[in-house]
Amino acid sequence: MNKLLLTGAAILAALPIAACDKPADTGPKTTEQAKQEAAKLDRPKPGLYAQTMTVTKFELPGAPPEVAKQLSAGMSKAQEHSFCLTQEMADKGYRDMFDKIGKDGECRYDRFDVSGGRLDAVIHCENQREGKGTITMSGTVSAEGSDVNVSLDQTGGQNAKIAMHVVSKRTGDCPAGSAKPDK
Repeated sequence: MNKLLLTGAAILAALPIAACDKPADTGPKTTEQAKQEAAKLDRPKPGLYAQTMTVTKFELPGAPPEVAKQLSAGMSKAQEHSFCLTQEMADKGYRDMFDKIGKDGECRYDRFDVSGGRLDAVIHCENQREGKGTITMSGTVSAEGSDVNVSLDQTGGQNAKIAMHVVSKRTGDCPAGSAKPDK
């Protein structure tokens, strides 16, 4: 789809995270400040994770009805996959997760709080080609999984309202030699 939706998806793919228990400054942050906050997160436990993503809202105002219907039908079923989080990946933490978000000053973090086992963030992105988008994330995180709701509200370019519920859970150790997601 487009860059804003892909940004939201990139965040989702990296959410078997664990939050610190100390209070954080939740107010507006630069991309660099958000990356520094993410670097403070407890690292996830390496292992095999199962992830389920359910699209809970999918609206494309102005799209031809047949296109909207086809896309909505394709997203109505929960998407399940598993992935292996290696020790090397876990050691990197989450600072790098934000490297592609807000490049060139396109995004700002109006809220970013990862304290007390909860994730609460609002990210606004804008560029001339794709318009404006707001990504909202809220849920719980731990060293062995996450339960997060993510919504994207995009205007300009292509208007869209999409919401997803993503649950990741560590299910055991990685099989020997596996480090790539299932296809």
